[in-house]
Amino acid sequence: MNDLLKIQADRNSQTFNNWERSRTHRDTITNLLMAHTPNSLLRVFGAGNCNDLDLQALSSGFTSIELIDIDPTALSKGVQRQGILEKQGIRQTSDIDLSGNDYRSDTLADVSLSACLFTQLLEQLDSETVRSADGVASYRRDHLEMLIKTTKPGGTAYFVTDMVSDLTVRQLSTIAPAELNGFLSTLIERRNFFTGTNPFPILEQLKTDARIASSELLDAWIWKLGPRIFAVYGIRMSLAE
Repeated sequence: MNDLLKIQADRNSQTFNNWERSRTHRDTITNLLMAHTPNSLLRVFGAGNCNDLDLQALSSGFTSIELIDIDPTALSKGVQRQGILEKQGIRQTSDIDLSGNDYRSDTLADVSLSACLFTQLLEQLDSETVRSADGVASYRRDHLEMLIKTTKPGGTAYFVTDMVSDLTVRQLSTIAPAELNGFLSTLIERRNFFTGTNPFPILEQLKTDARIASSELLDAWIWKLGPRIFAVYGIRMSLAE
């Protein structure tokens, strides 16, 4: 865990000052979550330094928000920067290694979110697992299971992930928002996406899960993180009552 904490702490430190650059990404995620307010508990896996969460807005709609991350410093600094350190309802759950996808809670969330965490966790896996399509699919299934099991029946879970970056798609920053979905579909056909992030096998898997009343692939958007640009999408899972 110490190695994982160092990796994540270094990454969070490098991106802490990315608040303004992340505005579009943050607004997109916050608007998705605010559609479910007023409500009781929002739980965010991989909250990090909270660049992708407008906690002022979210705390006005949710009675309680649980932010989960391995890095306590990032969480503390992220919450403090948004000026709600003393505000009731924000709970920081740190020193939690989510790489095992085994987080459990007796308190089920009304809304849960995996916030661009999946690809970071994949980076920590051994190379043999990452090279195996079955291994990656199994790991992803466990990650989704963690989301579903910690969300109330009738609640909503969001799986949000970065899918590709401008390291392999140089023109990513020039794609118009209205054209991004179609562009990413072309990249999927060309097998140009981060390991395990093809949304279509995920949707097929969710169709067979009786706990999921419906699942929906959301429109993709652009996330500017430091010097890099990522394409991001979300899947919304509505749990059966």
